[in-house]
Amino acid sequence: MMASLCRRRPSPATRVATGLVSLMVSLILISDLFIGFLPDRRLEAGQRHAAAAAIVANRISDALRLGQGEGLQGALAAAVRRQSLLQSAAVVTTAGDVLAQVGDAAQGWHLQPGDASTLLNVRAPIIANGRPWGELQLIFNPTLPDSLLGWLHDPLLQGLALLAVLGWLSFQLYLRRVLRYLDPSAAVPERVRTAFDTLTEGVLVLDAECRVLLANKAFRQSHPRAANTLTGASIDSFDWLLAGLPTGSDALLPWQRAIASNSATLGVRLHLEAPGQAPRHLVMNCSPISDGASAHARGCLTTFSDVTELEERTQHLRRTLAQLSASQAEIELKNEELTRLATRDALTGCLNRRSFMAETDLRFAEAQAHRTPACVIMCDIDHFKQVNDKYGHAGGDRVIQAAVKALTRGLRVGDLLGRYGGEEFCIMLPNATLAQTLEIAERLRADVEANVGDAIREPANVKVTMSFGVAELQPTTPDPAHLIDLADQALYLSKKGGRNRVTSEQALALPA
Repeated sequence: MMASLCRRRPSPATRVATGLVSLMVSLILISDLFIGFLPDRRLEAGQRHAAAAAIVANRISDALRLGQGEGLQGALAAAVRRQSLLQSAAVVTTAGDVLAQVGDAAQGWHLQPGDASTLLNVRAPIIANGRPWGELQLIFNPTLPDSLLGWLHDPLLQGLALLAVLGWLSFQLYLRRVLRYLDPSAAVPERVRTAFDTLTEGVLVLDAECRVLLANKAFRQSHPRAANTLTGASIDSFDWLLAGLPTGSDALLPWQRAIASNSATLGVRLHLEAPGQAPRHLVMNCSPISDGASAHARGCLTTFSDVTELEERTQHLRRTLAQLSASQAEIELKNEELTRLATRDALTGCLNRRSFMAETDLRFAEAQAHRTPACVIMCDIDHFKQVNDKYGHAGGDRVIQAAVKALTRGLRVGDLLGRYGGEEFCIMLPNATLAQTLEIAERLRADVEANVGDAIREPANVKVTMSFGVAELQPTTPDPAHLIDLADQALYLSKKGGRNRVTSEQALALPA
């Protein structure tokens, strides 16, 4: 996630402290150019090297004067040991012969004949008997750093760095305290602060750097840690406030977004929690503060509305509505159960006679009104009394249930099946002609004959058949009862004709 807007730039105290440290170091270096109070290490090193060269040269001259030419090597070695600044030394005659040498003089010697001495390579003439005899070539150890690591270990540079660091830390601590109490507090007059304290909503006035210029009384009372809100502190440091913000993918906080876009950020919900206190719900609005002359916001006015009581009432209302909804669903289930018990036959599950007649009345009225066909089938189980006598009422009930299942799976969607009597059933078929109904009835009869007996496990091997009577709605049919009566008469003819058959009402008009 991107860093927050107010943390992208260093704080004013950091910027001022860095500037003061830079100015302090610059003044020290500029003052040294004019006054020279810092030691010139090159000059001091040159003076020490000249003194060391003079001492060694005197010792070599004394050795030559005393006729100790063969002891030059020892004298030179002794002189080099006493001078810690020396790296190597050599005694060379005017002819270029090396008479004595200590250390690797060839590696560190960079002067050509006739070149003047340097800081590290020093040549001192040797006079014998008033005439030039040779020279002393001295190679000194480096006195100034010659690498980055060497400069990092240089005492002068380390001293300046330590001074800069300590100065920066001191300026930071001092400026933070000074800026906290001076600039922000002067930005808002006292009469404005008093006016904001009278508001019931929490109010924060922020500058462009998201520092608090004003926090009214209502805000300081919104959370135990809000009471310690100090003028000049960054709102981004209020971790208790940040913890209450809703989680999301936006890289900017609401007040940062308002300042960056110079547009209001409204309706941000906060959930604040504190130990020992009930959670509080707030709604935060952030509006940019602009002087109108610039497209950039100069600050932000942030308000906090306490909606804890409203939220609690809303939650209570939601719980009540959920309970009412659950109760309503339970009542609907009970009503459905009561409706089923009131309209369905307890043994078979099909419509009872009263419900069947009520539904049939509606289908009858619709068919007459729209002049659509409709038919009724009356059917009952053949020799059912013998089944009851042989297998008892329990066996008879199982036969009835198996017969209803066969009838149900052979009907169309929208057809009505009702238990009209003990083993007698009535079927209402809307939008069905007589020919279609006879075909359906025949299919039902064949299904019962072929499958119902085998579907009954107890009693086993029982033979079940049904007889059917069919009647068709006519324009002159006065009511459903008359239509059912015609179907019942046709059923009677099926039984009279040998049972297990389908008979149409048209057979009633045939001569006996």
